[in-house]
Amino acid sequence: MFGTGSKIGFAIAAAFMLMPTGPSFSQDKSTRVSLSPSYGGSCQRCDLRGRNFSGRDVSNANYPGADLSGALMRGTRAIGVNFTSVIGLKTDFRQAVLDTSRFPDAHLEEARFDGASLRSADLSRAVMTGAKLNKAQLNGATVRRVDLREVSADRADFSGANVSLSLFDEASLKGAMFNNAIVTGASFRGAQLEGADFSNVRLMEVNFEGATGLDEAIFEGSCIGPLSVMPESIALPACIAIGGSLLDGLK
Repeated sequence: MFGTGSKIGFAIAAAFMLMPTGPSFSQDKSTRVSLSPSYGGSCQRCDLRGRNFSGRDVSNANYPGADLSGALMRGTRAIGVNFTSVIGLKTDFRQAVLDTSRFPDAHLEEARFDGASLRSADLSRAVMTGAKLNKAQLNGATVRRVDLREVSADRADFSGANVSLSLFDEASLKGAMFNNAIVTGASFRGAQLEGADFSNVRLMEVNFEGATGLDEAIFEGSCIGPLSVMPESIALPACIAIGGSLLDGLK
């Protein structure tokens, strides 16, 4: 039998054993965050690097400015979460449900969103260079002024999204859907667009310089503005002017 002093000492030692020894960027040795089945807390500017949220429900949580670099959020349910200005370098969001969540000004370089749902999410001004968005659902999302250079977003769905003034340069967008999207001022220079769908889109001041696969892309019901850069082989009707430059109104 333990005495009272031994019990207290054992409890203190156990508590220290359970405490994290410091943030880990390695996903192989990530620490599973202890959360209730549905957690809607606030953790501003928290250091959550390498933590494991996989399969958890963090809907409506508040994480502005948090560092989630290398964290595992695969399959996490995170609806309506405030991720404003988070740092998520190489964070794993695969198959996560992130509908209506907010990522303005976030740094998500090389993050993985393959198969994730980002319907009606706000990614304004985020930096997502080199990210993976294959088969991601971004229907109705706000993707304005986002740096998406060199992303892999094959078969991603941007239908009805606002991607105005965003950069998709050198991106892989094979089979991606932009039907009914707002693409004014967007750049697709050097992008791979085989099978991409730009149906019912006003291509105003859009740059397709050096893009490949345009002959296989779909432009049904779309029109093009005089300041857009498009190969001569793609013949589209001119857009009817609405008044002034649409790009000026977006800046």
